[in-house]
Amino acid sequence: MSFLMLLALMMAAEPAASDSACEDNVLHCQRSERTYGVRWRPAARIELDGRAVEADWKLAAVERSFTFPWKQAPAPETEFRALCTEEFLYFTFRVHDEDIVVLDRLQDEEDAVFEDRVEMYFSCDERMQNYYCLEVDSRGRAFDYRGTFYRQLEPAWNWPGLETKASPLERGYVVEGRIPRASFPALGFPALRPGVKIRCGLFRAEFSHDRSGRPVEQRDSIHNRGRRLDGPPPIQEWMAWVDPRTEEPDFHVPSSLGWLEIVP
Repeated sequence: MSFLMLLALMMAAEPAASDSACEDNVLHCQRSERTYGVRWRPAARIELDGRAVEADWKLAAVERSFTFPWKQAPAPETEFRALCTEEFLYFTFRVHDEDIVVLDRLQDEEDAVFEDRVEMYFSCDERMQNYYCLEVDSRGRAFDYRGTFYRQLEPAWNWPGLETKASPLERGYVVEGRIPRASFPALGFPALRPGVKIRCGLFRAEFSHDRSGRPVEQRDSIHNRGRRLDGPPPIQEWMAWVDPRTEEPDFHVPSSLGWLEIVP
C-alpha cells in the first residue's frame, strides 16, 4: 500500500485515542536534530538586492547538504546561508541549475508550484500544527502561506514584512530575502536571539522542461494542487536538507524539519 493511500485511510478513520501514535508511525515522524547555526550579527549591513555579496555574508555558515531523497542521483549544488540582525532574519540560497523552469507571467503567487524554487518552512511546534512556508522562484517572487498538518494550507496568507529578491547566475540563480525579526514572536515563535532554536525545513524544487515530445498529460497531485499549465508540465524533482523518509515526495511532514539556532 502506498504512502498516500495509507494516509487517506488514516484521515478517513474515526478519531481514536491511538490516532496520534498512528500518525507518527505512518509519517515517519522521528524528528531530526540536524541544526544550522544562524550567525547573530546585530549590526550587519546587507542591501537586499538578490546578489548576497556583502562582506557580512562571508561570516555566515554555508550549508550544502542538500540531496534527492527520492532519487538515486547526485544533487546539483545548492548553498544556504542565514544571518540574524537586530531587525531581520536574512537568508540566501545560491543554486546551480542548468535548466531553469520559470513562468513569465503568474496569474497569482500560487503559480510558483510550476517553477524552480527554493523553500523554507518554519513550524511553531513539533507536529506542524502551526507552520509557515516561503517558496521563492528564480526571479525573487514569493509564494508564502500558512499551514496546519496535514496540508491544510492558506495560500492567501502572507508573512508580514517579508521581502525577497533574486539575480541570475550563468548556470543558476541567487535568492535573497529577509523576514522581520519582530514577526516571529507575533506568529507564536520565541524571539530570535542567541541560544534560541526553531524548527525549520530547507528545500528546493528542482524542475526541468519536458522536451520529450510526448503527448501532454496533466495530472492532479498534492504538488500542483489541481492547477493546469498550457503545454507540458515540468519534470519535477525534490531536494531537501533533511530527508523526510517518506515513501513519496512530501515536505509537509514533521520529519522534514531540522533546527535553526541563533549562535554568537
